[in-house]
Amino acid sequence: MPVNLVQENVVYKRKSNKVNKVKLMKQFRQFCISFLVSFILCPIALADETAVTPDKLHISYVRQYMANNRFFDRLNAPGYGGQPIEAQVRAGWAETKRQYNWVLKEYSLYESLPYLAFYVPAFAIGGTALSYKGAIYQFVRTSSDFTNLLAIVSFTMVGSLIVATSIPFTMNVYYGIFAPKLAEENLILAYGAKKALLDKRTQHYIEDELFYSFWRSPGGEALNRLQKILDKALRLPFYSKALVYDEEKIEEALQDYPTHVGERLKRFVHSELIYQQTDSSIHDSHYPIYFLGAPGTGKTYAAKQLAEGMGTNLAIVNLDGASIDDIVGTPFESANARAGRILDAIVARTDSSQDINHHNQVLLIDEFDRLFISGNEKSKDVLSFMLKLLDPSNRSYYSPYLKTEVRLPETIILAGNRDIHELSTHDPELEAIASRLDKVVFDGFDTRAKQRIAFETMIPNKERRYQSAGKLFADFTLPQSGHDMIHDFIETDQDPGLRSLEKYISQVFETFAHGLATKSRISSGNKVEQWNGEPVLAGG
Repeated sequence: MPVNLVQENVVYKRKSNKVNKVKLMKQFRQFCISFLVSFILCPIALADETAVTPDKLHISYVRQYMANNRFFDRLNAPGYGGQPIEAQVRAGWAETKRQYNWVLKEYSLYESLPYLAFYVPAFAIGGTALSYKGAIYQFVRTSSDFTNLLAIVSFTMVGSLIVATSIPFTMNVYYGIFAPKLAEENLILAYGAKKALLDKRTQHYIEDELFYSFWRSPGGEALNRLQKILDKALRLPFYSKALVYDEEKIEEALQDYPTHVGERLKRFVHSELIYQQTDSSIHDSHYPIYFLGAPGTGKTYAAKQLAEGMGTNLAIVNLDGASIDDIVGTPFESANARAGRILDAIVARTDSSQDINHHNQVLLIDEFDRLFISGNEKSKDVLSFMLKLLDPSNRSYYSPYLKTEVRLPETIILAGNRDIHELSTHDPELEAIASRLDKVVFDGFDTRAKQRIAFETMIPNKERRYQSAGKLFADFTLPQSGHDMIHDFIETDQDPGLRSLEKYISQVFETFAHGLATKSRISSGNKVEQWNGEPVLAGG
């Protein structure tokens, strides 16, 4: 064969191989572009159909991770015992915040490890190939088409894996830096702040049955349950507040009571404060006191003033018409779930789960005598429960709503309209509790006391209430004729309490306020109008 022909044949083959390689590279680029576009658009298409955004998906995985790894076990660090209760709560909140922020990043790092295990050798091989690019290029030029195709397929597979894993890896890196917040973040921090102050049974209930259950199966109902339970559990009393006996304040508050009542109440408060400072491990008979008196004789008011004089709260539980479920509550899973009157009363003075409640409140159990005179089974169940609860050795009860023990305040006052000592004379079971109760009889208020209460407290309070309505009543005061009417009523009032007086004062205010609204004519100037000859309004 002529030399020229051989040379032309070699040149042709080289050109043909070059063309084939160009075609293969073009097809490879098209394949890579198509794969990348499909990979990017596929999640978007799925998101349109399922409404699952990357953020929601990531949050779902984070919750699973926190549940499976028992997030709250990380908070079992040494406590801050001995510090003030506020400092303990702040320290608990700070530690929970630190652990919470870390676990959001930790999950992203944990998910990135498999990709790093692939990328490290892949990039190592790529770097090695780059350093020997000349030899590789020479190998490709002299290799057969099959070898070139095999190499292209291998690089395509590796490239595809890199592209396929780059997006989830990038997303993990992104969420590691910009972690999305969980909807229940505030609940996590609030619980973590007070976890160390709760007993183990309550911790188990809140963590295993509420948080972890919600994280494994998120839903609006589970989140609602979590919020409601925490709202009660984190408002339970956590510490004993230092109380101070304000004798001057108590004397002023009780000045309208009969002398023997005032003196007895002051001794009671003083002894309660001493008792709270003694060794609680010494068990003795510390029974409640019973306030006996007709409605309106100041039993509830006296209890409130005693609590304020001690520097604490008054928690009120009314037993009228209550069933045992009304008193102790029902499980959250039951129909019409309720926390119970006792629990509601103990946490009533806290505005939110951020507040720190204390044990040594004053608990007033009102209408206690109704349990002795009602013959129905409902009242018998409540009475049996209360008799056990009032025993000094058993001042706590199990709450089915919180699934934990709830401790009662040390100072308990019972109140009623009938003498339970007389009611219990024919019932040995009732006599056992009645005989242990010291009795304070509220006989009522004399005429002098009623005059003082009416004109120094009731009428000024009522005037401020009407004036708060503004407009026509902004400067409303009760005229002298109204004062005379109330004075005359008190002189003839036979009610030992204040209920009749309260109702009459309300009627007097209603009469004058109605007359003012219908007969007064307010001009654009600040004219003083007259009602029954008395100035009742100044200003427009």
